[in-house]
Amino acid sequence: MSAGSRPLRVLLALESSGPGGAEHMVVQLARELRRRGDTVIVASMRPGWMTERAAAAGIPVWIAAQRRGLDPLWIPRFAQRLRRERIDVVHSHEFAMNVYCGAAARLAAIPSIATLHGRHWATEARRRALAYRALHRFGMRIVAVSHDLARFLTEGLGLSDGAIDVVYNGIDLPQPPSVAERARLRAEVRAELALASGTELALAVGNLYPVKDHATLLQAAALRSGLAVAIAGRGGEEQRLRALAGALGVADRVRLLGLRDDVARLLAAADVFVQPSRSEGLPLAVLEAMAAGLPVVASRVGGIHEAVVDGETGLLVGPGEPDVLAAAIARVLDTPGWREALGHEGRVRVEQEFSVARMAQRYRALYDA
Repeated sequence: MSAGSRPLRVLLALESSGPGGAEHMVVQLARELRRRGDTVIVASMRPGWMTERAAAAGIPVWIAAQRRGLDPLWIPRFAQRLRRERIDVVHSHEFAMNVYCGAAARLAAIPSIATLHGRHWATEARRRALAYRALHRFGMRIVAVSHDLARFLTEGLGLSDGAIDVVYNGIDLPQPPSVAERARLRAEVRAELALASGTELALAVGNLYPVKDHATLLQAAALRSGLAVAIAGRGGEEQRLRALAGALGVADRVRLLGLRDDVARLLAAADVFVQPSRSEGLPLAVLEAMAAGLPVVASRVGGIHEAVVDGETGLLVGPGEPDVLAAAIARVLDTPGWREALGHEGRVRVEQEFSVARMAQRYRALYDA
């Protein structure tokens, strides 16, 4: 809490339970706010990865299911619960909960904040833009996770400059492993992945969705002899990616790992982290790689450039360009001393700007306001 502020009862709400970056951020924010003295509740429309992890951390969970399609009666029911539970601030994430929770909070006369994590679906339908404009007019504060996203939303939603706040996503910052521990993890994970000890390994972490564009990473790997690729995540693109790896002749160098809870171990085993997305807000996976001291090669999209400083903490390339991505990966891998310097500077940058403590502090200031 900020100096002089009282403890609050905060509701963090997201319709999906993931797994995904927004869900991971909600759990981390809930834990940090609770550590600072607030009472925090996590709400979702369905149980899953996020609610399980919140509950395991001792954070109360509400499952507020909706009927299929529009469910306007959900709003007064939820408003009544907000009043009954004496919630001080409603902080929702993504479209459905932003709209429904925003309306319920307005009905209950409770302040509300809406965070948007990416461009997708925010403004593509006119009714979505109208809903956000109405909620903003009724007092809901809108937050973007990057300045790039804030500019996009300001224009897309037809809001005035400065109407959207920016709070960067943040991550926990555990102490990096010692040299000996990192070597042990590297050998252990590479053995699990059936990789020879000297094999170059590029790691990507993210759901297997088209927008993450892992296909471009596989095409880049085909241009770098011997480069292995590991992708941690699940989604509908899995079979297409397996087929592409086979067609490119790199199936023996590609590991699709599915959903993983041991990303820190995977980062310790990798030589470079790659984020080839076509659209992003501010991905937590990039921040986690930087915190692990791993150089990042990423698409210059969304708010990635606000975290990854080109040439200082990693390299940025245009999306959907396998040859350019391959050249950037090669540049990092072929200069070991520079690669270590990129990783070091990345860790410093995350410590300064993208810690979960910094994120919670910024949101807490909005709550107090």
